[in-house]
Amino acid sequence: MAKVKANKVAVYVFRKTAGGGVEYLQLHRAAKAGDYAQTWQVVYGGIEKGETAPDAALRELQEETGLVPLEFFQVQYMETFYSRSKDRVVLMPVFAVQVHKTARPILNVEHDDFRWVPIAAIADNFIWRSQREAIAIIQADILTGSPAADLLRIDLKEG
Repeated sequence: MAKVKANKVAVYVFRKTAGGGVEYLQLHRAAKAGDYAQTWQVVYGGIEKGETAPDAALRELQEETGLVPLEFFQVQYMETFYSRSKDRVVLMPVFAVQVHKTARPILNVEHDDFRWVPIAAIADNFIWRSQREAIAIIQADILTGSPAADLLRIDLKEG
């Protein structure tokens, strides 16, 4: 019987462009990165013992990209998927991080490339339905002036 685990986080990094658009960061998983090697992904990582999900999201952002967040949000969405290799259903709280428009990630060994994907190219570049759904929710609830944005904002001092 497949087990259910909720010990990972998903972090969607975005930046606003000089022209008023929005771009989302994708990281290319290195050949030796394990599951989903050689695919384009967002920042994913595990929640360590004694760590909150928001703290894990910020730590993973730092470890995988070295980027400094300008704003930090919880997203009212859970990514879920079935991991065949572990016979496990994985539930991940989703977070969104805005970085400076000139931000450039410093990659760790898990990744060998990065790219910024504009909104118009999301459907062609994000292969997983859950990623496209998460981005649609970020766009609707956080980036369009929704009243929810203030309630979803996480103070960076609290993590």
